[in-house]
Amino acid sequence: MKKMPQHKTGPNTRRNRHTAIRNRALELSPFTYASRTIANERHPHRNEDSVLVEQTTGLVAVFDGVGGSAAGEIASRTAAQATRHGWRRVLKQHQKGRRTLTLLDNCNELDLCAILQDLILESDELVRSDGAQRAGTDDLATTVALGVLCRKPGTNDHKMVFAHVGDSRIYLLREQERIRRLTSDDGLLAKLVENQIVNEHEALHIDQAMEARQLSDIEFNYFRLRGGITQALGGPLPPTIHTATLDIQIGDRILLCTDGIHDNLIDDEIEHILKSTPRTAVARNLVEKALERSRQESSTTIRAKPDDMSAIVLTCRF
Repeated sequence: MKKMPQHKTGPNTRRNRHTAIRNRALELSPFTYASRTIANERHPHRNEDSVLVEQTTGLVAVFDGVGGSAAGEIASRTAAQATRHGWRRVLKQHQKGRRTLTLLDNCNELDLCAILQDLILESDELVRSDGAQRAGTDDLATTVALGVLCRKPGTNDHKMVFAHVGDSRIYLLREQERIRRLTSDDGLLAKLVENQIVNEHEALHIDQAMEARQLSDIEFNYFRLRGGITQALGGPLPPTIHTATLDIQIGDRILLCTDGIHDNLIDDEIEHILKSTPRTAVARNLVEKALERSRQESSTTIRAKPDDMSAIVLTCRF
């Protein structure tokens, strides 16, 4: 008696099934992801920024490498890879048996602030060890701004848990509201406020200046030095990690960016671009406008700054 032929499940079949599950998850996701990163025009073949976008698992992050030459690139890539692997390890432990890792179904099942702190500390250690070995120097570091999305229990609503070190920023633009920074830079201006040399209003005025005539001589000196960061991953001391959470509403746009964006563009300009650009093109438009600004003459604006530029924008559609 002849046996009926059996259908074998090979690598291609499993891969196609995995892709179908992933695509279905993205179709059901209320979030649109847009990202763009470009290298500094002065070293176009070496981008010292790294971006991390995992749509199915809800992980997004930007890293800005410090150290010059190849060291900055190695620092940011080392931290990005460590963060991705660490987040996947967390999900695999929590979502045992799933073939495709997905967004967390319940924000309350894990202490996500503590998890993000651990991920960043692990990345910090790898920049110090593996990164330094690859770069051939211990003079390397990177900033980070990262977030993970999760679903609030018993609802279709979501929140984002986020963390940062350095001067890469996270912004929120909510419908009918002005743009809001969700992070505070680890930088010179924050130190000046902490030491009561300037107040928060004066620090913001310095940070958002477009022309030298808007500032006093001492304010202009602070402006020129504002890019100096006070801590980073891979630095001489373990970082102090800032964490927080955000309840997400329909229509929210969340921007993660390196200083190549916010050093060139003031917050009002970022707000206008976020409001006026289609969700799939908004990250690219931010980078293009920042690049245009970076090419302007110093006689036109004091903000022009050639740099690597990276932006990720999440839009909550429904």
